[in-house]
Amino acid sequence: MKVLMALVLFAVCAQVIPNLSFATAPADQVPWGGASDGIEMSLVSTDPSGHSLQVSFQNVGDRDVTLNLGYMMANGNVQLPSYIRLKFTDASERERLFEFADLKHSTVAGRLDDYIVPLRAGSIYTLKLRLDQFWCQETKEFEIPLVPGENHLTAQFEGRGAKLLNLDTPGMKHMNFWLGKVESNAIVIKR
Repeated sequence: MKVLMALVLFAVCAQVIPNLSFATAPADQVPWGGASDGIEMSLVSTDPSGHSLQVSFQNVGDRDVTLNLGYMMANGNVQLPSYIRLKFTDASERERLFEFADLKHSTVAGRLDDYIVPLRAGSIYTLKLRLDQFWCQETKEFEIPLVPGENHLTAQFEGRGAKLLNLDTPGMKHMNFWLGKVESNAIVIKR
C-alpha cells in the first residue's frame, strides 16, 4: 500500500511540477534602482494586470547587513513588510505615497516582533506583494487605483533598527541593521 501511495504521489508531482512557472527572474535580468550604502532595490510587475508585484533587495556591498522590513505577528506566522512604500503617479500625473497595510491583518491581538532579514553580501531577498496590500493615508485609498493610461510605480524603503523588543529578544537592538534609504527602479503599468 505504501509503495502504491508513493507511486501515485510521484505521478502527481511529475504532472504538476513541469507546469509550474515562477515569476522570479535571474538577478542579472532584474532591473535595479541605484545602490545606497550597498543595497539595491528592484520592483517588477509579475502579471499582465499589474496587480502582482515582486520587490527585491540585493546586497551589492562588501559586508553582511540585516534589514528590518516591518513586523511579524503570531510568532512569525504572519510577516508584514510595513516599511516598504510605493510612490504612485497615475496617468493624470497625480502623485501619492502608498504604505504597506494588509487589511487581512489590520488588528493585533498578541505579540509583535520585528521582521528581520539577514542579507549576506551578494545575496538577494524577494517578496511577492499585491496592489491591494497598500493604502494612502492622505487620500484614504485602500488599493492603488490603476487608471487608463500609464501608471508609474517606484518602491521605497528606509532601514530602521529593532523597534519591537520583547523580554526574550533584548539583544536584537545590537544587530547590524542597515539604516539607509533606497529606491527601486520605476515601472510603468499601462491600462
